[in-house]
Amino acid sequence: MSVSPLEETDTRLWAPLYNERFRSLWIANGISNLGTWMQGMGAAWLMVQLSSSSQMVALIQTAMTLPIFLLVVPAGILADRFDRRSYLLATHVAMAIAAFGLSIIIALEAATPSLLLLGTFLLGCGAAMTMPAWQAATSSLVEPTEIHSAAALNGMSFNFARTLGPALAGLVAQISAISLIFWMNAASYLALIFVFWRWRSTSANAITGPKAPRKSRSLGFGHILQHKRFIALLVRTFLIFFGASSMWSLLPAFAGLELHMNASSVGLLMGTIGAGAIVGGMLLPSLKARVGIDRLTRIAAALLGFALILAACNVNYFALWLAMVLTGMGWAFIVSGLNGTAQATFPVQIRGKAISVYLMAMYGGTTSGSWTWGLISTSYGVPYTFVAAATMLLICAWALKRLSIA
Repeated sequence: MSVSPLEETDTRLWAPLYNERFRSLWIANGISNLGTWMQGMGAAWLMVQLSSSSQMVALIQTAMTLPIFLLVVPAGILADRFDRRSYLLATHVAMAIAAFGLSIIIALEAATPSLLLLGTFLLGCGAAMTMPAWQAATSSLVEPTEIHSAAALNGMSFNFARTLGPALAGLVAQISAISLIFWMNAASYLALIFVFWRWRSTSANAITGPKAPRKSRSLGFGHILQHKRFIALLVRTFLIFFGASSMWSLLPAFAGLELHMNASSVGLLMGTIGAGAIVGGMLLPSLKARVGIDRLTRIAAALLGFALILAACNVNYFALWLAMVLTGMGWAFIVSGLNGTAQATFPVQIRGKAISVYLMAMYGGTTSGSWTWGLISTSYGVPYTFVAAATMLLICAWALKRLSIA
C-alpha cells in the first residue's frame, strides 16, 4: 500500500517516541521546560515591578544565558568523560536546590534586582552544565536516521512549554503571589530527577552511550574546529541568535512599560510565540525536505526580522499578535534545524564536545545580543531597537547564503 508524503513525514517525526526511554525522558523534560518558561516569565515580570529600566529587564535574559556561554565548553568535556545518567542526575538536583532557594527569597519578599539576577544566573549555570550531556544523551537514544526527528520533538516539547508556561505564569501572577511561579519551577525538576534516578538504579546503559574507541577519545576541539561546514554553522548560529535575542530580552519591557499590559496579557503575548513555534515545528519536516536546512534557516532569519518590524510598528493588536506567531515559527525553524545539524555532524563519542561548541555560539550570540539591545533601548527606545535588530537579521538572511551548512 502506498504512503502519502505527509504520512511519511509524520512517521519520521514521531518515530523516536516508540523508544520507551526517549519517551519517558521527553515527557519529564516537557514538565521541566514548562517550569523553566514559567520562571523566565516570572523573573522578567518581577524585574518590571522592581525596576522601570528596560535594560534591567533585558539583563534577566543575559543572566540566564551568560553562564551557558561561559561554562558550556567545560560541560561538553564532562559530558563525554562521565556516565551521563549520574552526571545529569547531579546537575538537576543542584538546579532544584537553587530554584527552591530563589523561591524562598521571593516568598519572604526579600528579592532585589541584584538577588533576582544572581538567582537567575545560578539557574543558568545549572542549565549550562546540563545542556551538552542532555543533547548528547537524547541523540544517543535514537537511531542516527532519527536524530533530526528527535531534535524536532524536543523542540516541539520546548515550544509547547513556551506557549503554556508564560501564559500560566501570567495568570498566576495576576491571581496569586508571584512566588508561586518560582515554587512551581522548582517542583518541575523532580520529574527529570525521578527519571534519571530510576535509570541510575538499573544496569541499563540507557544514556551513557557506547564506550569510545581510543582514537575517537583522542579527537578534541581542534578536530571539531577543522570542519568547515561546522564553522559555517557556528557563524550562522551566533549572528541569528544575536539579532533574534532582541525580541526575547525586550518583549516584557515593551509590553509592560510601553504598552502598559498586565501580567496576564504579557504572559499570553509571550505564549503566542510558543504557539507559533509549535506550528513551525509541525511544518519543519516537510519544509526541510522541500528547501533544505541551509535555505530554511535563512528564510527563518528573514521571518524573524519581519516579525520585529511588525512589533516595532505596533499598528494594531492584530499586527502585534501576528508578529509573535511569526517569531515562534522562525524560532522553531532555527532551533530545530541548527540543533539537528549540530548533533548529526560528529560521531557520538565526541558529540558532547561538538554540541558544547555549538551551544557556546548560540548563547554567546544570545548573551551579547541581549546586553547590546538592552543598552540601545535605553537611548533610543524599544521600537527603534527592534528595527535595528530586524535590519541585521534581514542582512544575515541574504549574506549567509555564502556560508553553507548543508
